[in-house]
Amino acid sequence: MASLVILLGAAATASSQYVPMPWAYVQNEPPVQVKVNAGVRYQTMMGGGCSGAFGVACDQTGSRGLSAANQQLVSDYLFSENIGGLSILRNRIGSSPTDGILGSCPASPSAPANYTFGSDEDTADSCQLKLTRQALKANPDLFVYADAWSAPGCFKTDATDINGGFICGVRGSNCTHDWRQAYADYLVQYVKEYEQRGIKIGMLGAYNEPDFNPVTYASMDSDGYQAKDFLEVLYPTVKKYRKDLLVSCCDATGARQERDILYELESAGGGHLYDVATWHNYQSEPKEKFNTQGQPNLQTEWSDGSGNWNDTWDTTGQLAEGFQWALYMHNAFTRSDTSGYLHWWCSQDNNGGSGSDAVLIRLQGDSFDVSARLWAFAGYFRFARPGAVRIDAASSVETLYVSAFENTNGTVAIPVINAAHFERDVDIELAGCNLKKHTAVAYLADNTHNNTKVASYQIRGSGFKVSVPPRSLTTFFVE
Repeated sequence: MASLVILLGAAATASSQYVPMPWAYVQNEPPVQVKVNAGVRYQTMMGGGCSGAFGVACDQTGSRGLSAANQQLVSDYLFSENIGGLSILRNRIGSSPTDGILGSCPASPSAPANYTFGSDEDTADSCQLKLTRQALKANPDLFVYADAWSAPGCFKTDATDINGGFICGVRGSNCTHDWRQAYADYLVQYVKEYEQRGIKIGMLGAYNEPDFNPVTYASMDSDGYQAKDFLEVLYPTVKKYRKDLLVSCCDATGARQERDILYELESAGGGHLYDVATWHNYQSEPKEKFNTQGQPNLQTEWSDGSGNWNDTWDTTGQLAEGFQWALYMHNAFTRSDTSGYLHWWCSQDNNGGSGSDAVLIRLQGDSFDVSARLWAFAGYFRFARPGAVRIDAASSVETLYVSAFENTNGTVAIPVINAAHFERDVDIELAGCNLKKHTAVAYLADNTHNNTKVASYQIRGSGFKVSVPPRSLTTFFVE
């Protein structure tokens, strides 16, 4: 913990240029040419984020000994614009009698629903309410995505919220009653519960991995045709309640699986019944643009999930290292015009065990450890804020990956990933940028830097010259 604070504290001291580490060397090659053109514009960014679903929010809100001060400090690490830079929190809408908001099942879809949320503000909604409050304190512009894994069991074909099954009323369900409107009302009620407590939810989802039906936790099946049958009820219900509340579809297990659902949804005539295409990175990575009608796409959940806690940047080549995550995000943003990227869990206490790579921050009693994955997120989302537009950026070499984003105030973020094992000189040329200060500040993430400020450059003419360390993510913030 102390070392992290020291590194972050060092961010306030900038050198005139990057000082190479002892093991770094410059390959005898000409400088890499990077061209950034603000006149060519792509997707609008929504931000980065994580989740406290399935009760792990309780760990961060103190159930295993994290003090009040450190609870907020963890939220600051994650969501403060000056540290982790995350701006999206994905809350799970519960579906069982113990974690949902339906006290008992109505006798029929037209019967009154007995909604309940819990009177203890610290534990309500599986501690997600308290976590949301902490995240809002760290980032007042937090965007909350409320997503359901399943409808309540009594609304479904299998009468349980686990093991898949369909919402009654969609094609192939063959139920006595049509529960689609009741489920739509249930989802909107969750939004109302938060709004009654002063918290505005920005996006609402009815599905989580509908192409996968686990038997141990909440799930609900759907293909794109069945999604159309439900969204034709949900979408107008949501827009009648609040026009600016976004509707997602459909958090498939992978990019290819999401494309399959969207194709079927479009074929069924429902391509206009959602606002954001949402997907996970487990089964397949994005390799091309999504087949939407112009709606943005957002990667809303992923972690390696198969290993122990990993807090390193680039030492073992494992999927959970920070350097790899920087590449995952770059590929999604540039190949598929993805507007944001979410990790699975925000934080968790491993209760004295070895921990999991499914979290960004590992909690241990009243202490915590931050993974380098967070610094990969920070390299993008501290500087490309929600509302920023990705602009054209090109590199003259294959192993130097570059993207660029113009913020609403005219500042430009240029994340540069050097995949080579040697230091590189880079010439960055800017076109179409409306700069005020004509300065660029470099923030470095590598094995010894946690997205810390390391250099500043004066932009002369249309560009500036820099050096980037090996196996690193350097973000140039241009004003």
